[in-house]
Amino acid sequence: MPFSAFLTVFTSTVWTFSAKYVRLCLRNKGSSVCQAEKEIPMRKPKIQRISIDTPLLKIGIISDTQLPPTKGGLRKKDTYLQSLRRALAAFRDMQADMVLFAGDIGDLGTRFSFRTYRHALHEAFDGTPTVVQTIMGNHDYWNKSFLTAIPHRLAFRRIVGQSPWTHYVVNGFHFIGASPNCGSMTAGYKKVLPWLKEALDTAAAESEGKPIFVMTHNQPRDTCYGADEWGDDTLDELFSGYPNLISFSGHSHYSILDERSVWQGKYTVFSTQSLSYTELETGKINGTIPPNAEETPMGFLLELSEDTFRLRRLCFTENGVTEEKPDCPWEFPMPYQNDGRYAFDKRKAANRPPEMRAQTAQAVLDGGEIRFTFDAGTDDDFVHSYKVLTNDGKEFLFFSDFYNGLTRMRARVTLALPVSQLSKTSQSVRIYAVDSWGEQSVDFAETVLLQRPEK
Repeated sequence: MPFSAFLTVFTSTVWTFSAKYVRLCLRNKGSSVCQAEKEIPMRKPKIQRISIDTPLLKIGIISDTQLPPTKGGLRKKDTYLQSLRRALAAFRDMQADMVLFAGDIGDLGTRFSFRTYRHALHEAFDGTPTVVQTIMGNHDYWNKSFLTAIPHRLAFRRIVGQSPWTHYVVNGFHFIGASPNCGSMTAGYKKVLPWLKEALDTAAAESEGKPIFVMTHNQPRDTCYGADEWGDDTLDELFSGYPNLISFSGHSHYSILDERSVWQGKYTVFSTQSLSYTELETGKINGTIPPNAEETPMGFLLELSEDTFRLRRLCFTENGVTEEKPDCPWEFPMPYQNDGRYAFDKRKAANRPPEMRAQTAQAVLDGGEIRFTFDAGTDDDFVHSYKVLTNDGKEFLFFSDFYNGLTRMRARVTLALPVSQLSKTSQSVRIYAVDSWGEQSVDFAETVLLQRPEK
């Protein structure tokens, strides 16, 4: 099916907001829970069946561009649009048959951000047969204020040219795209569940030995990396009834270089990272949005056939497109069965702790910080973080720089700890390497704090 079929050109519309619509927006403080959202109902899933003449489907998977909501914002900063363009151009050059976009087109749900996204798709795929499946994310329901509120789902459908809820069957494989029904961070699918269940039941009846791909913006709670803090509470019960369900989701922005980005239980979950910025878990001194978080936007290339199910990790930097961790793509047997190979417990049990060379770290007082410098630890995968432990029992955690690519990790590490975090009794520190599974090195870097902070 031509790409143009998914980008129907709609005439310009002048919106007239009724007093009722404005009152509802006022009551919800500018949120998207407005009367106009009911204009695009969730109808019975209509399946679009597509046949592509290829033995191996190539499918690009990306999410979370969070494009600026206005023209002025885009003029000021177009970093995320350029990342989107690079990713789409890479998929075009790879002759991808399909692209999945897992929501959060814009930082706010505006017509401008939807148009910017549509233009990028046209730029990359106009005149090609590439199939694009796009869903909304929570940000696509958000407004700056009630004065800028719009009927988001209607705007999405008119501008992007797709329903917020779609069901494609491509070469016999089911792809279900389900936008949330609101802008909730943690409960966005309550009203979508009946539609999803009907679509899943249809797919299950036709998918013996095949995976069923379900794209939502939020991931199910307590599944893959990031789902403990960012997961949705409404999806797990439904998904648990379909063992061959493969969930793709955005939302968290967590690094797909972390092996916890794939989870298997009663079904399988992948997070997709982000084309805007990388975000990580709370509890580290260098912050949930770590340094240089916009430098390495990433996504997936899914290779799919009757005997192949392989997921490759791609990085779309200004310097070119690279495959990350090329020696360890995520692969599954075909005909497909959920054999639990990526279950957390199984992989954690087989994990080896990282190693740290016993050494003396440098400690330099620099203004209000103490900077510790030492040789980086090593691991069979990568060092996820470092633990700084003082002699008086204070513990501080720092992310390593893994999230910008394993080949880009520095051989020498510098950690900056605010002096105010230490006490007068802090006289020395030990620094341990920690991997993704929480295992800690036996050896450590050590240093004496020659100049202690004055309280």
